[in-house]
Amino acid sequence: MLPERILYKCLLVDVDFSRGGHAVAKPYVHDIQPNQDVAGSFVVADKQLRTARNGTIFLTLKLVDKTGEITGRVWERAQETAECIPQKGVVFVRGRSEMFRDELQLQIQEISPLAKQDYDPSDFLPVCPLDTRALFETLTRMVSGVKRRPLHRLMKHVLDDAALMDRFKIAPAAKSMHHAYLGGLLEHTLSVATLVAEICRLYPDLDRDLLVVGAVLHDIGKIDEFVYDLCIDYSHAGRLLGHMVLGVEILEEKLRQMRDFPPEQAMLLKHLILSHHGEAEFGAVKLPMTREAFVLHFADDLDAKMNSLNRILAESRGSDEAWTAFQSMYDRFFFRGLPPSTEEPPFVEMEPPADRAVQLSIWASEGKRKKAGP
Repeated sequence: MLPERILYKCLLVDVDFSRGGHAVAKPYVHDIQPNQDVAGSFVVADKQLRTARNGTIFLTLKLVDKTGEITGRVWERAQETAECIPQKGVVFVRGRSEMFRDELQLQIQEISPLAKQDYDPSDFLPVCPLDTRALFETLTRMVSGVKRRPLHRLMKHVLDDAALMDRFKIAPAAKSMHHAYLGGLLEHTLSVATLVAEICRLYPDLDRDLLVVGAVLHDIGKIDEFVYDLCIDYSHAGRLLGHMVLGVEILEEKLRQMRDFPPEQAMLLKHLILSHHGEAEFGAVKLPMTREAFVLHFADDLDAKMNSLNRILAESRGSDEAWTAFQSMYDRFFFRGLPPSTEEPPFVEMEPPADRAVQLSIWASEGKRKKAGP
């Protein structure tokens, strides 16, 4: 139970600052362990008033920084607190962490909004763990291998647009599902382009040039789908139209700058963009209707899921080290592996003693094969 006297800056309560008047942003979400006192600054990415089974109204907050997110709960004076906590602003929080149903939560004892001069924005936006400059150079080299002249010229129009590429290099690929950090769109795009290029080695009948260009463009609309100042969220256009429609609009703008681009190639590229989510229930505007569209869909889905699972396996704080917490998005737990002390010893085949002959019963096996036949 929380102490009866809970403090809020919006109710004229002082907050302790350090380092020249700035709020202490440590610990980051990734550093928080169960049963730990926490004092730091976070972005409120979402807030909701809810009612417990006993009728008590409480406030639940999604608190975010560049290392992850954690759920915060306010039980005392929840409605009054909700009114003075910004929906997308930065707050200073004091509380204690605890595990509840395999989820790490923060029971908040003190919370207060922070002014812009009291925090560093770089504390809250996660960034790509890889060198984005090197990623873009690799993507550029891959695109240079496109042989068909119209597609090669289209890629030149796209890559030579400095303003477009500046946004492309920094945009996230999602709000939370996968590659949800600055530079995530570039990383995801390169991975998908690499996957489709490798798949074309196994299936040489596929149109490699079309697939590589489609992979580069399939998520280009995400530069307009998201906004990212203190946290990643959808833009108005992102919610109303979605990145597939926005991506086709970008493609059409580039095609208008070119002369005599083959209409069939333009149509197939648009189809790749509009169908790459595979199913209407997952946001696809059209179902994949070409071999290339199927390949792009599965490559996109594979890379997104691998990034998501890597994050879950690295960050999930389940009570059992061998398993993650329950993942509602996948409707399952994930196995991390047994700790070294409990792993079964590897099987070692014993050699027969030197003084014993070994008889191979090949005729018995042959007889069994004959009986098993039609």
